[in-house]
Amino acid sequence: MMKMRIAALAVVMAGSIFGATRTEAIREKLVSGDRNYVFVAMHRGDWRNFPENSKGAILSSIRLGADIVELDVQMTKDGRFILNHDNTLNRTTTGKGKVSDLTLEEIKQFKMRDSRGKPTDYEILTLEEALELTRGKIIMNIDKFTEHPREILDAVAAVGALKEVLVKSLHDPDDARKFFGPYWKDVESGKLLYMPVIQFCWKKHKKAAHDLPLWLAEEPRKASMYEVCADAPEHAAAFGDVLKAKGAPRLWINTMWDSLSAGHGDSRALLDPEANWGWVLDQGATMIQSDYAAELVVWLTQKGRRNF
Repeated sequence: MMKMRIAALAVVMAGSIFGATRTEAIREKLVSGDRNYVFVAMHRGDWRNFPENSKGAILSSIRLGADIVELDVQMTKDGRFILNHDNTLNRTTTGKGKVSDLTLEEIKQFKMRDSRGKPTDYEILTLEEALELTRGKIIMNIDKFTEHPREILDAVAAVGALKEVLVKSLHDPDDARKFFGPYWKDVESGKLLYMPVIQFCWKKHKKAAHDLPLWLAEEPRKASMYEVCADAPEHAAAFGDVLKAKGAPRLWINTMWDSLSAGHGDSRALLDPEANWGWVLDQGATMIQSDYAAELVVWLTQKGRRNF
């Protein structure tokens, strides 16, 4: 494991992305027609080595060569946004209670816990503090976005970072337009990266079957990439449906759990990457979210799928 992480660092150093900023180069590649390069998203940052959603988890994601870091946002009692996956602080911090019942000042008194539950010296980050860390270095995928979409986008826009983030939602095209309100123009122009989520998993099969044809009939500039989840091989046909759509949209597949990638998750891929991450590539994915991004970056690089 350590050797693979060291190799990942070497990959980042050897394959430095040139341009105004790394984020701008990633964005340019993302909206290009290049389907050889595979983008790697790090789930909650490097949470195996640092507290999830922490400064350490973000900086390690950048060092390890991920293109996208997925982070979770919750709103405090006084209307500020912090990074935390759960709606309570109980599991992830030394504090207790709902995020929405506490002010930012109260929450800042607590420390973050690591994946084993042990307290660390890491402080809970605001969304603005996280954007300072990611700015120019990596694209931030804001999860839990749909709970306060316009307020979150207001906060992102206030620091001039709309082009630095990626957001997703479980909406059909008509509902998405209403959901984004004034920010839909930024989706249409391509300023704001947006991805519909199509979930043939977690008992959402009926909605997915309804939404996918509607999105695929849209102009590609309104949905140039799709996150598709499939809990079983019989639903994996949806991957191919996306790739056959006009405009050749990108396909994002999650490999954190078998239930998202039709039985080809990270735990299996560590034992047999060709049969699992290789299967994901065979489905046409050019965006993969993983809990083992360092290992995935190395494996993709060895296959020639990380050449900028």
